[in-house]
Amino acid sequence: MGDNYYLPTLDKCLGGDFQLLSWETVYKGLSRLPTGSGEQALQYFFQDERTVDLLTKVLSPFAAPTAETRAYFDTQTSAIHITPNPNGRYDINEIKEDSLWLSHEVGIEEIAALRIAILEYQARPATWLLHGSAERDASGMDALAGGMSVNPLWRSSTFPTAPSSARLRGDTFNSVQTRRLRLLEVYLSERQYLTICADVVIFQAFYPGPFQDEDRDSWGIRLSPDEYSGLRNVGTRITTQWKLSHVASSSGKHWVINAIAALELRIRNTEKASGWLLEEDTAIDVESDWCQLQLTDIIHILYMILNFTLSDPTLTRSDVFQTWFEFMANHDFFERFELPFAQLHTLYSFPIHSLFSIVSLAMLKLPLALVTVQDISTSILAADSADNASYLLNKAVIESTNETLMTAAGALSCNASLAVFGWGILMQTIRGHAEESKESREVRQSQRAVDSFDALQHSDNDSNEGSSGRRRPSPNSRSSTSSDTSQQTTYLESVLDIISRTPIDEDPITFLARVSVDQLHVFDSITRLSVNFCTLFGWENSGAPGLKIRLLLLELIRASLEWLDYQPDIVQATLATLHSSDDYWNDLACTPAFGHGSPCTVFQEDQFLMQRIFEVARSRYPYESLPFLKLCRTLASCRSSLDYSPTSEPLQGRLSRVETFTCLLPEESVSYRLHGDADSIHLELTSRLSMFNDQTTKLPKYLYPGRNFQRSTNLTRFDPFELGEGTTGRPLTEGRPHIVLWRHEYSALRYIGKTLQRAVQDDALRDLQGADGTREIVTEIIGLITAMLGSVPYSQIHDWRRDFAKEMANSLLDEISGELGGHEDIVSLTFSIFEAELYCSRSAPNDTESIQLLLHCIHFTYALLALLPGRVWPFLSRSGLLGLDGSESRLAAIVAMSEITTGNYEFLIGCIRLYEALLEDALDHIVSRKEYQSAPTRYTSTNTDNLVTGITEVTMKKIIHGFERLMIDVLDSCRNWRFEFIEQRMEINTRICSIFDKTLSYCFSVDDNLDISHKLTSFLAPAADYLLDVFISREANDLPVQPLLNILLEALSNSDNIMIANRFYRAQSMQTEAAIHFITTLVRVSKYHDMSSSMLEKQLFRATPVLARLYAADDNIKLPIVELLESLVKHASSSSEHNYSLLGHMGQGTAKRFLDMLSVLDQPLENVNLSTYIWRLLAVVVGHRQQWLAIYLLTGNTPRNSLQDRERASVTSAHHVRPMLKIAIERISDINRILSKEAISILEFLTQAADFWPWVVDEMLKDNNLISVFTGFLSSLCPLIPSDGQKAHEAYANKLQMASQIVGICAIGVHHSSEAGDITFANKLRPSLTYLVDNGVAIPSYNVSLHSNLRINFESRFAGFNLIHFKHTSLKRSSLGKDFYYDMEMAEKVLAYDSAWTGRGDGGFREEFQRANVNMSIVEGQMNLLHNWRNLVIQLSRRLDETQDFHETLAIFERLCQSRADLAFTLMQQILETRPRSAEAQSILEPAWTTFRSINPDLGSALTAGDATYSRTLLKIIYLALQAHMPNPETVSSEASRPTERPNTMGNMQVVLEILSIVVAKGFRALTTLLHEDATKVSPSDYALINAILRSGLRVPGIERHPEQLVAQLTDNHTARYACTLLSWSDQLMIGDDPVYGDLSMSFLLELSAVPVLAEAIAVGGVLTGISTATLMQYFRRPGGIGPFNEPTTMYGIWYRNLLPLALNLLGAIGAPLAAEVSAFINQFRGQLSRSSNSFDTKPSLQSDPGAGYITLGMASEVHSLALIRDILERFREAGPSAGIVSAKVMELSWDRLQVKEDVEHWLLRRTTLREYILATTEKEEIWSRQSPLSAVGGAENRLEEKVVAEMSAALAILGDAES
Repeated sequence: MGDNYYLPTLDKCLGGDFQLLSWETVYKGLSRLPTGSGEQALQYFFQDERTVDLLTKVLSPFAAPTAETRAYFDTQTSAIHITPNPNGRYDINEIKEDSLWLSHEVGIEEIAALRIAILEYQARPATWLLHGSAERDASGMDALAGGMSVNPLWRSSTFPTAPSSARLRGDTFNSVQTRRLRLLEVYLSERQYLTICADVVIFQAFYPGPFQDEDRDSWGIRLSPDEYSGLRNVGTRITTQWKLSHVASSSGKHWVINAIAALELRIRNTEKASGWLLEEDTAIDVESDWCQLQLTDIIHILYMILNFTLSDPTLTRSDVFQTWFEFMANHDFFERFELPFAQLHTLYSFPIHSLFSIVSLAMLKLPLALVTVQDISTSILAADSADNASYLLNKAVIESTNETLMTAAGALSCNASLAVFGWGILMQTIRGHAEESKESREVRQSQRAVDSFDALQHSDNDSNEGSSGRRRPSPNSRSSTSSDTSQQTTYLESVLDIISRTPIDEDPITFLARVSVDQLHVFDSITRLSVNFCTLFGWENSGAPGLKIRLLLLELIRASLEWLDYQPDIVQATLATLHSSDDYWNDLACTPAFGHGSPCTVFQEDQFLMQRIFEVARSRYPYESLPFLKLCRTLASCRSSLDYSPTSEPLQGRLSRVETFTCLLPEESVSYRLHGDADSIHLELTSRLSMFNDQTTKLPKYLYPGRNFQRSTNLTRFDPFELGEGTTGRPLTEGRPHIVLWRHEYSALRYIGKTLQRAVQDDALRDLQGADGTREIVTEIIGLITAMLGSVPYSQIHDWRRDFAKEMANSLLDEISGELGGHEDIVSLTFSIFEAELYCSRSAPNDTESIQLLLHCIHFTYALLALLPGRVWPFLSRSGLLGLDGSESRLAAIVAMSEITTGNYEFLIGCIRLYEALLEDALDHIVSRKEYQSAPTRYTSTNTDNLVTGITEVTMKKIIHGFERLMIDVLDSCRNWRFEFIEQRMEINTRICSIFDKTLSYCFSVDDNLDISHKLTSFLAPAADYLLDVFISREANDLPVQPLLNILLEALSNSDNIMIANRFYRAQSMQTEAAIHFITTLVRVSKYHDMSSSMLEKQLFRATPVLARLYAADDNIKLPIVELLESLVKHASSSSEHNYSLLGHMGQGTAKRFLDMLSVLDQPLENVNLSTYIWRLLAVVVGHRQQWLAIYLLTGNTPRNSLQDRERASVTSAHHVRPMLKIAIERISDINRILSKEAISILEFLTQAADFWPWVVDEMLKDNNLISVFTGFLSSLCPLIPSDGQKAHEAYANKLQMASQIVGICAIGVHHSSEAGDITFANKLRPSLTYLVDNGVAIPSYNVSLHSNLRINFESRFAGFNLIHFKHTSLKRSSLGKDFYYDMEMAEKVLAYDSAWTGRGDGGFREEFQRANVNMSIVEGQMNLLHNWRNLVIQLSRRLDETQDFHETLAIFERLCQSRADLAFTLMQQILETRPRSAEAQSILEPAWTTFRSINPDLGSALTAGDATYSRTLLKIIYLALQAHMPNPETVSSEASRPTERPNTMGNMQVVLEILSIVVAKGFRALTTLLHEDATKVSPSDYALINAILRSGLRVPGIERHPEQLVAQLTDNHTARYACTLLSWSDQLMIGDDPVYGDLSMSFLLELSAVPVLAEAIAVGGVLTGISTATLMQYFRRPGGIGPFNEPTTMYGIWYRNLLPLALNLLGAIGAPLAAEVSAFINQFRGQLSRSSNSFDTKPSLQSDPGAGYITLGMASEVHSLALIRDILERFREAGPSAGIVSAKVMELSWDRLQVKEDVEHWLLRRTTLREYILATTEKEEIWSRQSPLSAVGGAENRLEEKVVAEMSAALAILGDAES
């Protein structure tokens, strides 16, 4: 698709199928304004050859028109490509005419003009909204402002205001003149953004990767890996075509030379008009835009030149070098560069001048040039005049450049200062090497002359001796006349000769250095460029340009240090290059990945820089404190400064060990001796010298007189801050008093901690209260500590390294606090300074030192919050910052007295940031704080570092609410304040709105409990309630909403110019987005609480024209606006008081253009999220009382025309919008290619439209393709394979949802067509229903095991919390998938601290949450499908022919009934887990019972019929419904009185009695009879279910008030007798060897005996006799009885779990009259009693029991029950006649009480041994053995042991009482 993406065919562009990508949109897409959009679209765009061609020719992108281009244009616009249609939405002839006019007017080829004309046409709706509707909306804005004057702050002259757009208003919008003016504007915009995009793309080619940073904010270009790779490839293609290292074009000139020529052209263009024929009233605006285009091109061409120059590994070519400096000289280095428009001069002058200066420096390639000079220092080279040679090898270029720079220096050209200084350094280096070469040559020549003289002397001596022959020279000697290259002049010497010929009075090199340093103040220029330019204009491409420029400036400083010594202006310039912005918050946003390669990293790894600057500053400390402290703080602000590097020592290590101490020597108070001579003097102390002597160091004075601070109580004799005798030093000054550098090792970290302490103590420095620098030094110290803390906790490193990083930070605090003494540490000390400064009165309101100190204290508090929140929260609760004690808030006072006066609000912004961090901290640690209550340590203990120390929920509530009240006042009043930097006001509004939005979202987006105080976020309850009280009010004069509405109005002032003031407009965009999000949340919360319409909603409906214009103005807020409108319409539809109309408030013109913009959906950047939300909005409009707008968007025509003439409504005209119904049908016809979430939203829209508008169904049924798509989709559905992965499950959930919506539409379609007597659609549909017939009524795939295990494990891991705390509410619509049911974002925030959340592999809670969400998504899809499938089945069944077989349909209904029952049972389980005793749960009992009664009143016949499964499911539902009526165990145990009936219980009491009669009494009898007749039709689970229903029914509060009915029901049905009969048969009905029916019958009798009146009834009926005659009882009569380890094990359970408790219940209900019968009944089981007597024998080896020696819970319970029975019987026997019985008839139990007592007591005294012998016998007991005990008092290690010990202890207590 890349081949035709730049300009597809005209029918696609003009028909609305394709939106062209303008270069502005491309740039915004790269800038990531609409997050996550446009990746594929941008890839296609950059793959188009025409795109690459334009980028390649960026200097002159559009060719001039020719005959060939005109012919191509005519071909592309001919009828074969697009047919003219005068009645269509576009006029092709008009577009062609506009294209040809533009081509002629601006001189570009016709096809390029055609694309611009199409862009103008496609942008007309947005243009009309932004400009054409301005006058129409004026009254609406006034109304929106509530009678207030709209705040004009955004119209500051600092930024360009929006154009008047008079040419765009009223009836002239579509006139030829207006349209062509718009064409010129689009052309200028395309030219501007083309250059910018070329800069971005080329940058990626030059710098492939180091500056890519996904964590950067939206201020710069952020690219995904795919986009980055694609852009890099495009950039590489372009640079290859440029042939940057060779020749670029046919002109034979290098590309940079061509770029310089392009700069020249654009500079000339700024001096003249465009030459376009314009009317006078519009000419000035167009000419201003034209001039702006030239300036934009200049800036970005300079950027491209700079990037090329810095990326080229070789020295600059001589031709490029000479051309550049000649260009600069011709324009006098642009010192007098003026622009014709004042507003453009204000914006563009500084960046253009800065870039010219920076590029001039870059051309020198100073580091490489210095290396090259070193390499050629001894070479004898010939000058190279080739163009591609290095400029250092071209003497002519050097001479001309030197002349140029000397002239610029003489003219004091500030723009040339960097180049002049760099050139001077280079020339000085050349001179040094040249002089060294010359000196070396002269030495060699002198030596050679000496050698020659010596040789001559030897020759003379030989002659005197009469020798006639010549002396043969030594072979090693050289002739003085031989060739010797060392005598030739080196190349650098010749260069120096050229430089020296400069006609000035002083040395030219010295002149360059002197002028640049002393007069041009080059180091001030470096500082200004680093701070002002790199910060404001170097932030594109993730800030890389500014970074590279600062590195370039740092290289210049480094080169200067070869010739200059350490001095203050160099330090200041260095600080600026290392850290251009002194903004703590920007430092936090910079990640370590971005820090590598930064100036800070380069500085620390460069030993030369560290030695010449850092080490010198450290050696001067503390005499010169500020430079060193600032340098340390700057380095610490670099995120990688604390990381270990192989080439540099960490900053903390450097500060922990300082080897020098510099101070002023106090002559009168210290003695010393001198050593050495005059040239090397050093001192040696002969007495001790304090490092805090007031006269030796420039330390902070006492800051806060009159305030009480804790004094140091360190009484140790050794003072670590004292120079001992023998310490040596070196004086740095000659005169007295001496400044001495002492050789003394100490910790600078401890020293600065002690410095802070002494600054606030009232005894040390009282006499220096007038000294300067005190507060600034304290500020820098706190800033340094903060920077070192801030560079650690936020590191993007692995989890284990995060813990290590925290340990590093805590060790840092320990080190700084090491010598403070007492109980004071650096944290408490800093907090004391902060608090004191808050109350310290100032004479001047604009005391910047005080504000800076407060600001650094806020920064410290913020950084500390991430490490030690337990220290921050208590401090703020005591601090006067918020005035929580009832006093005035110092925050409000400082803002009022100082910041409003100065217009700088750094302190307020810092406090807002702290407020935001506190909110996040409170939520992040809400679980961990409640879970851990560990004892605090000074700093560290465990992973819960001080999370709970001193923090209570009351404290958090007070602090957060205190901040909130202040921020509401700030939000309301800040629009009237004066701001020096308008971005500060925008940041204030942005952050406050964001915090308020989070507050409400955290409270109401999870957990359906309407009472916030019972939610996870209960600490936010006061804050949330207050926000609702303030912002959601029905009062007409309610003012709090006005700031929010003013933000919306302010956003409309956004100018079309976003080139230079981009940061301003992006800040404004973020402000608007935050306000819209907050407003949306307010509307949603209002609906969530069913609140009536407030003033906010009324004002928002008035503001709908403004919202429509904002949608057109800013891509970044399109999606938030759509969300707001959706929420607004939903809430309005739920109000019965007002019927708000979107169309009425927008107006027809605005609505038309707004719908036009919505109709393009996610184009051109293909933002699927935006498209999805647009369809959701349209669905809401169609289905929520917006009928007029619904007709408009469905038909594309006005409601009046649509209703008058349906035929005409389908005709498209120029006044129509594209019908969204048609678009939806076209879009959904490609259902398999679009994303599921978009398809679901489209189907939702179609469903709503079909449901409300019958004619929509007609339109859909006419579309055979749509029907084929629907039937094909349904036919393609397949059941889910459980073994598939999570992605498959998630996709299946979406398919189910899509299928349910399609089935719903089909149901409507079948009904509609059938009403007309047409069953064609039904017949087409039936073949595709196979999946639905087989699976549509299946049991929902609710994973009971997954959810129950998740609940159990979660509640076990996080005690006191449950899953419901994380359940999504209806506040926000959640999409199907991994975040559907439980809020993953919330869970991640509060649970991420625990390793169990992530787990190992896929075993963590995070994975389980996601699996549960996906499973609930599937269940949701199945439920929706079931509902719509039922409707479709009903419609199909009603239209079946009489002769058709109905069996299939009837089977479907039967399965539907069963499926509904299963679903009800599943949902009831969920309700009981979440809200077990809610009114909703209790209300289910009556309809469930009614449903059961309607099927069959007799349980026996119900089980024998075909609907047995259905009946059983209904009984289960009835059982669960009864559970909802159970009293709360905690409530019952806490109430002294008997619980009373609740309203729902009273209403259902008759239903409960009916259930007990029919299901229990009659049902048990029927089951027993049926079991006897046909055992296959009854299962033990049936009896278990009846027992459960009986148990629940008898525990319903108030049932005891109806004894007569209970007794009558059981007596009439002989229930007890049937239970005994079942017991007697149970030995014949064993399942295997398990007498399960015996257990069930005994359990049934036990439940009956729990009610006294029923116990009396069954006792009178002879229940004990019936039990004793059962065959199963023979097990208990055996000699050894039966124990827990004997088979069948169920028999022992019958004994201790049923039979003994039954006896106790009967004794308790009847008393003494039954004592004799019970004693005889129990005594008949002597073998069982004997076994029980010996069960706790401490000598198990003597026993034959297979489980001898082990103790079970059943054994303990048995002993307890027998002890109770024996004790009761003994008491009755002792009472005798007084109790109305004969004592002799009450038999004594054959149970050895004393033996049992002795054994039990023995075990309880040996708990460790007992614990070893306790054995679990059931699955439940096994679980108890792994659970922690409920109470830690008893000493038990698990729940099972706790239960066993409790039973044994109770038995021992009873046996002990009996003995006494």
